[in-house]
Amino acid sequence: MALLLLVSGCSDNDGVEKPDNLVEADKMARILTQVHLAEAQVGRYALRSTDSSTLIFKRLQTGILKKYGVDTSAYRKSYIYYSAHPDKLEAIYANVTKELQKMSNVSSTSTTAPSTATATRATVGSGTLQRPQ
Repeated sequence: MALLLLVSGCSDNDGVEKPDNLVEADKMARILTQVHLAEAQVGRYALRSTDSSTLIFKRLQTGILKKYGVDTSAYRKSYIYYSAHPDKLEAIYANVTKELQKMSNVSSTSTTAPSTATATRATVGSGTLQRPQ
């Protein structure tokens, strides 16, 4: 009896079974990236009403899930499953963080205009691409 309690107490999934409609980890990372961007967008609106913020976020989230062909139930069950498996959730969030950092780097480089006197070159195969001046 004590061994059974010890084994069940050390379980990392808290009894959460893998759902039949589990969203794959890569897709989940893409969805969560978009969800966090939507949260930030709603936060920038600085709405006084939490009801309005929630309504706008839910609408954005619905659009994100629709874009990826995932229903709300599958998303929630998948999130619960991954939350019960910290190693899997950590791997997903590593991808989310990586993608957000890429977006941040692209955003910061696009806001700093390069000098028109300097040509930007990128080597591709045997040729070079040059940005028109």
